[in-house]
Amino acid sequence: MATEQTEDTPPEEIPVEIVLRYNKDDTDEHGFASVWNVASATCDGDTARTRDMAGRMLGFLCKKDYEHVVCSSTDASYLDEWFERDKAILYNWKADSETTDAITQHAYVPAAAMISFLKREKFKPTANYSPRRADRVAWFQEKWGLG
Repeated sequence: MATEQTEDTPPEEIPVEIVLRYNKDDTDEHGFASVWNVASATCDGDTARTRDMAGRMLGFLCKKDYEHVVCSSTDASYLDEWFERDKAILYNWKADSETTDAITQHAYVPAAAMISFLKREKFKPTANYSPRRADRVAWFQEKWGLG
């Protein structure tokens, strides 16, 4: 049975298609960009949406044990020290947490290859990916490369 829309009935929300993309100006000479910059390009620079998307991307990459994340040795030391002070840097990748900004701004990926990986592995931009704490630590400590 179909229902008619009246003036009092709110219109159904049509899901917005999210197109994963990156800005070539944000990449280095090898095509690497931060996860934050990929999320920002995907979300047209909207900070709140970018933070949410960056956290979802990072959670997905961690759950899939993505191996092509690099950070500088200085950045790795900075993140290690932060983790010693506050575990949230690896445990809280939510839209309301600045720790999402910090870690995704230091996590560099081959932008085009990561987007292909996300598509191939069926990343859903609206899904919640929440890896276990031990998996987050192991992924950061064992899979991230120094570059």
